[in-house]
Amino acid sequence: MTRTAPRRLDGVDGLRALAALWVVLFHIRAFSGARLGPLDLLVRSGSTGVSLFLVLSGFCLYLPVARGGAGNFRTLRFLRRRAVRLLPAYYASLAVVLLVTVLTGGSIGLARVSGIAVLVQTVTHVTMTHSLFPSTFYALNGAYWSLALEWQLYLGLPLLVIAARRLGLARTVALVVAVNVVYRVGLQLAIALHAVAGTSLMATAVLPNLLPGRWAEFGLGMVAAQLHASGRIAGWAPHAGWAILGLVPLTAVAVLSQGSPLEHLLFGAVFFVLLCIVLSGRSWVSRAVSWRPLAAVGVMSYSLYLVHQPIVQAVCFALQHTGSPRMVFVEVLLLVPGILVVAWLLFVTVERWTLRSTGGAEPGSPEALLLAPLNRLRRRPRPAEPVIEVA
Repeated sequence: MTRTAPRRLDGVDGLRALAALWVVLFHIRAFSGARLGPLDLLVRSGSTGVSLFLVLSGFCLYLPVARGGAGNFRTLRFLRRRAVRLLPAYYASLAVVLLVTVLTGGSIGLARVSGIAVLVQTVTHVTMTHSLFPSTFYALNGAYWSLALEWQLYLGLPLLVIAARRLGLARTVALVVAVNVVYRVGLQLAIALHAVAGTSLMATAVLPNLLPGRWAEFGLGMVAAQLHASGRIAGWAPHAGWAILGLVPLTAVAVLSQGSPLEHLLFGAVFFVLLCIVLSGRSWVSRAVSWRPLAAVGVMSYSLYLVHQPIVQAVCFALQHTGSPRMVFVEVLLLVPGILVVAWLLFVTVERWTLRSTGGAEPGSPEALLLAPLNRLRRRPRPAEPVIEVA
């Protein structure tokens, strides 16, 4: 996170992996059309994995500020680092998805894009404005919409840092939560009064996922960063068991709130508590999400998020006539290791060069586990050249 920061937090990377894999499961269910019985509620709630991503984003981006003080924050330097970190892998995946979409013309289940629409999709996605319009929100790769939201949050972070410097972080985040609630309730009222068509993408996707509608989740992550930097979360470690128990009713409330204007805020609260439990480092939850292979998936979770949906969409389309929707779900689920391989290829070719730790992964770390196959290839001895004896 900064040049002098310690190695990555494995528990945070583990949570990032869980969020990405949950979203993958959600999309497999959505494109297969499967209904999964008792597991259906859990899997179809996978879209809330974005809420976990937003909490983690607020945590990771505010942690250097919490450690070094708001006075050390420089807006242009921050935005430049974000661009260098995120845009190369995004543009690489965008180029491939756009090329495949145009060449296949909808024959493999992806969107049919041609003519002027190609230019419109390209411009809006390159400029991160595609989440502002119904015609481009889910186009090309439906997972891309949250990247545009992330950039809105990045542009809003300097305002939050200034506010935290003057008002304190607690008041700033309280204000953010209030804005979030007023905006989402106001949007619901506009839909009820038919000012916005309730079934339109504008009402169900574009407007709810603008900055004011998702700001609170990011703000809760900022609070977790401040608590972690100050050492207060470590002091809660003996009480982690009670926090885990408290997650049960809080999660139940969040699940029951689905469909309400405040569902994302409630899920954000769930993930805030979960993050604090993991950061305490003294519970079985923290140990479980810090498992090295899981944390390794978390390190490359951005690449996984970028590539998974078009693959899932195309494979479900190819398998739609081979069996029941539930069978298609199982078949695609078995192909998840292949999706991870594709994500790994994007990670090792593009994304890893944007990490601030490209000088070399610490031995035994999740990053080292990801790079181990490349290192083995480099160390593989070349076959000895045959020796020809001349009489």
